[in-house]
Amino acid sequence: MIGVTLFAFFFSISPGVFAQDNSGKGPNYFRGNISVTNNGLSLIPAFSLGRPAAIFELSMGGERLSFDPELRFALDGKPWSFIFWWRYKVVKSDKFTLHVGAHPAFIFTTTMEPDANGQMVEKTEVQRFFAAEISPTYTISPKTKLSFLYLAGRSLGKVPYALNQFVALGPSFTDISLSEKIFFNARPNVFYLKMNEKDGYFASSSLVIGRKDFPISLGGIVSKTIVSEIEVDNWIWNISLIYSFNNEFVKRANPIL
Repeated sequence: MIGVTLFAFFFSISPGVFAQDNSGKGPNYFRGNISVTNNGLSLIPAFSLGRPAAIFELSMGGERLSFDPELRFALDGKPWSFIFWWRYKVVKSDKFTLHVGAHPAFIFTTTMEPDANGQMVEKTEVQRFFAAEISPTYTISPKTKLSFLYLAGRSLGKVPYALNQFVALGPSFTDISLSEKIFFNARPNVFYLKMNEKDGYFASSSLVIGRKDFPISLGGIVSKTIVSEIEVDNWIWNISLIYSFNNEFVKRANPIL
C-alpha cells in the first residue's frame, strides 16, 4: 500500500512537469517492465533480496526529463525497496548521449526480535539513501551501444552502508534476431563497488529473450564475484517472467471529439 500510494502521488504530479520539459516538441511516454523472479537481485549485490520477488520498473517523461520509479516487493507482499529516479538528458545526439540522475531510496529489512513478553515478532526497519549518477552512452550501431555508469550514494541515518560508489562499463545488444519472430537483448558488464572501507570487482550479464510484437518475455541475470572484500555470494543468478508496455501521448491544445 505504501508503494501504491507513493506511485500514485508521483504519477499525479508528473504530467505537468513533463509537459513543461517536452514543450510540445514530441510525445510524452509511459512505459515499463513488470517482472516476477525467483530471486530478487539488486544493482548493488549487498541489497539483493535473495528470494522470490515482484519488480515494477516504470518510466514516464518527455524529450529530456524522466521520472523512473522502481518498486520492489517480496512475493508475500512485503516491501523490499523503493527507488524514485529523476533523470535528465544533458546531451542527446544520434551517436552520443549523456544523462545525469538522482534519487531517494528506501530499503526495507525484516528481522525477528523479542517483544515485551519475550515472544519473537517481526520488525521491519527502513534504511534511507540518497544517490546520484552520471552515465554517457556511445552508439556503435543501431543495435549496439557502449555505456559507462558512475553512481554514488550515501545513507541518511546510522546504517552499515554509509557511503557507496559504483562504476560499471559494458556494451548492450538489443533486438538481435534469433529467427523471424524471436529476438534477444544482452547486456554484459564489469563493475567496481566500494562500500565504506571495503570494495570489490564483479562481472554480470543480463539476457532477455522474447517474441516480437508480444509483451511477455523471459529474462535472466547472472553475477560473478571476481575479487571482493564485500561479503556477498560468489555466484548469484535469477530467472524472470517480464511483462513490458510502451505508450506515447501527445499533448493537444484542444480536445479531439
